[in-house]
Amino acid sequence: FYVRLPSCDHSPRTSTYTFKMRAALKILFCYSIVFRGSALVPYPKSWKKATSSVICTLHPREFELATSDTFLINGVRKRISDWFRLPDDFINYPVNPAEGQLKSIKRLKITVDSNSTKLTQGVDESYSLSIPENCHNVSLHGKTVFGALHGLETFAQLFQFGWIEDGTGLPTFTLAASHEIEDAPFYPYRGLLIDTSRHYLPMELLMANLDAMAMNKLNVLHWHMTDSVSWPYASDRYPELAGKGAYRRDMVYSSTDIRRIVKEAFYRGIRVVPEFDLPGHSASIGKSHPEWMSHCPDWSEPIDPTHTGVYDFLKDLFTELFHLFPSDMFHLGGDEVPLDCWKRDPSIQKWMKSHNVSDEIQLFEIFETKLLGIFHTKKQPIVWQEIFDLGINISDNTVIDVWKGDKDQSTVFNATANGHHVVISSCWYLDHLSQDWRKLYDCDLHAKLVNGTAEQASLILGGKASMWGEHVDASNFISRVWPRASAVAERLWSGNHQYNSTSSTIQKRISEFRCYMVQRGIDAGPVGPGFCAKEIRFQKNDDVQRSRLQSGSLVALN
Repeated sequence: FYVRLPSCDHSPRTSTYTFKMRAALKILFCYSIVFRGSALVPYPKSWKKATSSVICTLHPREFELATSDTFLINGVRKRISDWFRLPDDFINYPVNPAEGQLKSIKRLKITVDSNSTKLTQGVDESYSLSIPENCHNVSLHGKTVFGALHGLETFAQLFQFGWIEDGTGLPTFTLAASHEIEDAPFYPYRGLLIDTSRHYLPMELLMANLDAMAMNKLNVLHWHMTDSVSWPYASDRYPELAGKGAYRRDMVYSSTDIRRIVKEAFYRGIRVVPEFDLPGHSASIGKSHPEWMSHCPDWSEPIDPTHTGVYDFLKDLFTELFHLFPSDMFHLGGDEVPLDCWKRDPSIQKWMKSHNVSDEIQLFEIFETKLLGIFHTKKQPIVWQEIFDLGINISDNTVIDVWKGDKDQSTVFNATANGHHVVISSCWYLDHLSQDWRKLYDCDLHAKLVNGTAEQASLILGGKASMWGEHVDASNFISRVWPRASAVAERLWSGNHQYNSTSSTIQKRISEFRCYMVQRGIDAGPVGPGFCAKEIRFQKNDDVQRSRLQSGSLVALN
């Protein structure tokens, strides 16, 4: 299957293409291959660059992708944001500034070994990319389509905007030949946590964030959807939860919204792992169902584990969620449970006495056992580390999410010693603004396992950057997450930077990569003094609303 790219004019709104694939590939190659070829983040596992005077050029009108994989075609179409501008000063770019020999890349041949599109934990994401010195026979190979998607992202990032052709006015993109890349991630779980309870995040932002995650080769969106302050999930079975628990009736995520996010993430090689934090962080449930909550003396979180109606509710809720989230993992929360409330609830204490439950930790275990029983073999559960630290009995396949910096080494050691997989987020809290990208980059997951065995080390699935939502909303989420999360993405992709050369180049690369993200439509924040060829434009709120009205993208609520 061959797709020839259309020409790239400066005003894409004036051109109409009846073939959607051509328009989509135009977005990828005309609108994204535009900044620095050396600014790859994450850095590839093996990258051989030969010294050559040859410069490969890419003319979109003459370039084509060759692949027979329809999922890959859709993945390319889905993964790139839908707007772009050439660098602000593109008219000053010299033609062939290095005076090298120009050779044109006409075609990228893509091959994939497996026809499976099942996106699960541990799927093979490796790829190889070859760009010979003659700029011909350029090829990309992945064992799965997800590896090929990563390879396409790398291919796009290698190029930079070169010049505008005289006469035609069309852009040329350039790359110094030659390149041989063999790449694969060190950790299979590379995540970003978003919090849509403390502040609602609009769908457009979530979509832009997926694009940024794909650029950085992150593969897990940990969606902390609900919490004490709001319940934005619009359940079909229990609409009153969002009806009384959401901030506003338009600040909710419907089943249609969720399916869209899951689908778009899938086409970018990203799994959406939802979290509904229980039994704590659940006060928003009490706004519609106070009878399910503890009373100490007024209704409060945590949920009352002695109320029989609670388990009917949870079974109905998770059955509904299992259909919306196809990921093989599901986060159940379990952190910061105020057990003293159970101690002060007379009804709960009476139940405990009649059922010979000695203390609140044992009651907590009863709740978790029943909750995990709902999952059984349907999903692999993830829980926050408190459940393991308290000695609560959990199934062997439960993943422990380690987030406490003061206890992360002991929990990592003990959990892996007991055969549990772990995910680590303790050193990557993006809401801690004192943690700049350098501190985030210095975190080494190898150091979290002290005196452990090789078998224990193999149980560390990876980690995630976490942006808790107390102080971020649509106004600043992207600029606070990116490119700080890019530093985390490289650590998770490349492993321990002490054993490779990535740390010596990261200062330059992350600065240039930030500009690349801006060029692609992601309003990533600066990492230091300087400027980008394309700068983020300031717009007042009324200007933004006016532009949306003019483009027809602002839809009034009924």
